[in-house]
Amino acid sequence: MKKKFIIFQIFIFGFISAQKYSFTYEMKYKPNPDKDSVITQNMVLDVSGLKSVFRSELEKKNDSSWISSGKIARISTSLEDNFYVSKNLETGETYKYISQMFNNYMILIDEKPVWKLLNETKKENEFMIQKSQAEYGERIWTAWFTTEIPLQEGPYVFCGLPGLITEISDSSGDYHFTLVEIKKSDGKLYEKQKPLKINWEQYQKLFLSYYSDPTGNINGKNVNSTVNIDWKDEKGIEVSPDFREMNEREQKQMRENNNPVELNHKISFK
Repeated sequence: MKKKFIIFQIFIFGFISAQKYSFTYEMKYKPNPDKDSVITQNMVLDVSGLKSVFRSELEKKNDSSWISSGKIARISTSLEDNFYVSKNLETGETYKYISQMFNNYMILIDEKPVWKLLNETKKENEFMIQKSQAEYGERIWTAWFTTEIPLQEGPYVFCGLPGLITEISDSSGDYHFTLVEIKKSDGKLYEKQKPLKINWEQYQKLFLSYYSDPTGNINGKNVNSTVNIDWKDEKGIEVSPDFREMNEREQKQMRENNNPVELNHKISFK
């Protein structure tokens, strides 16, 4: 079925510094490359001036709620990759974010896609688009972009082409991003506050530490944890959670759903 493409008042894009737009991408990915299961999720790329933030609709809602009221719509005790990225279009700096509960971490992406422009073009959703290829994260990516929107941006870490990326996928078919909506925004990015900078080595240690005890922040073993949870069943009766079972279930999921965008930074869970 052809995807419905909605455009709200697209004007000539002038200077990047004056742009305040929100681009919605449909992301389809396989958490396990050996299975046919595909997860579909709407992701939002907010661009304001020379900065952008790419995240899920839920993450944007959480960030907005936290900045506006100090409250958060959803708290996750899991440590997981949410494909959350921010870019500075002036300096070229790109950061990947990882969150767990109230802790936020950011990793500088020092590997950038080197694009090869191809001669193939076609018209799609009212735009003339051109094909391009690049390598990133030990994957080969094919992208389509349009110079009719002269913004060198795109989903996740992808940017740097002579126009907006409207579609991009990897050769293995594990990841596919498609632009489905464009609209003007209020220019508010609701960026995460004071995240801790880490490198890829620290990123790996962070995930391995979490894997060793996924319920560490809620099972009472972590003396530094300030989280208190009242465990009750659907009838409101207090129960004692089986943390061992919870750990084993989470560890199994981490082993089986281990298909990151950056294969060169894939963690081996044993």
